[in-house]
Amino acid sequence: MDTLPLSQLAAFIRRVFALNLPEAIWVSAELAQVSGSRGHTWLTLVEKAPDSGEITTQLDAVVWASALKKIRKEHTSRVIDGLLREGMSVRLKVTASFHERFGLKLIVEDVDPAHTIGSLEKARQATLEALSRDGILDRNASLPLPPVLQRLAVISSDTAAGLVDFDRQLRENPYGYVFHTDLYGAAMQGVQTGEEISSRLRQIARRRDEYDAIVIVRGGGGKTDLAAFDEEQLCRAVAAAPLPVLVGIGHEIDTTVLDRVVHRSLKTPTAVAAFLVDSLLRAEAGLLALGRSVATIVDHLGNQQANRLDRLQSGIHQTALASVSAAHLRAAAQEKQLNDAARRAVATTRLQLNHYDKLLEALHPTTTLNRGYALVSQAGRLIVDPAAVNTGPVEVRLRNGKVVLRKED
Repeated sequence: MDTLPLSQLAAFIRRVFALNLPEAIWVSAELAQVSGSRGHTWLTLVEKAPDSGEITTQLDAVVWASALKKIRKEHTSRVIDGLLREGMSVRLKVTASFHERFGLKLIVEDVDPAHTIGSLEKARQATLEALSRDGILDRNASLPLPPVLQRLAVISSDTAAGLVDFDRQLRENPYGYVFHTDLYGAAMQGVQTGEEISSRLRQIARRRDEYDAIVIVRGGGGKTDLAAFDEEQLCRAVAAAPLPVLVGIGHEIDTTVLDRVVHRSLKTPTAVAAFLVDSLLRAEAGLLALGRSVATIVDHLGNQQANRLDRLQSGIHQTALASVSAAHLRAAAQEKQLNDAARRAVATTRLQLNHYDKLLEALHPTTTLNRGYALVSQAGRLIVDPAAVNTGPVEVRLRNGKVVLRKED
């Protein structure tokens, strides 16, 4: 048997590839590794066994800088950068290149975005079906939402533009509400997203009594940027969160599985902040309306008791006059008995008057003010309806004084 030099064998293999794969072909694979150098993108393509997930095939590939520029121009940089990420299922147009020293390498000429997006949608539907089958799609939504949401556990990347917008919207709210937020940093895209967010949720669960809700926010992105939010394990972790979860992951059109399992999904981080501010505004309005109702009831009860006391005093007076007239008509022998009866009646009346005086004091508006409530009036008129406030000064009477506010047009 002849012995060939290694160079001749390598040259033979190169000719085999050149003769049998003279043109580019389309292949599908998963991206196990993606790295860039000098404008080129280096890929490790793998195929895994459906049952075990073990790698059965692995080849290296490269997208030269010139080809990458052309591909980005045709499909847009945003789409291509979203596709060429670890863990993505891709369909690539490649040619086989064998080098005597560097071995076999696939040269990527084009990318099929439709394949990846279709794979993502298929995985998304599978996740939805699994969560629906286990009955956990609405688990988080069934948690009661506190009327006052001020203590927030925020999961986001500390460099995300969406987080900056969210914080600014909360801080600069026009009503002066104060929010307490704790940031739990996590990746918001890529293969680490699901694991890191799930880890942060476990940390928050251990401190659940310190928060009213969990907020997940990030900046905008395309379909591939949002792929991590369709992962089944992440969505299960969010659905099982012990607190209501609000999300704003920066998408206007696309809906992720995460949007379906949370308590409230809003389009952007700014929209989440606006929702939180509005919830406090509604809570404050409810408290003010309750205060006005209490003040109205107290005034009504006070008027009722005052009228009742007036009637009692009048009746007592008339009874006393009748008793005196009858005493003059009766015999002297009955005078002492009548006087005693009159004294007993007066004593009983005093007790009743003292009781009603104390009751009136308890129901008086001043007592109500001492409990922390306020009476709002304008031009000497008590205000019970916000719509009745006119432009100009508004007097707010408190326990220790009053303040004058002004309504502007």
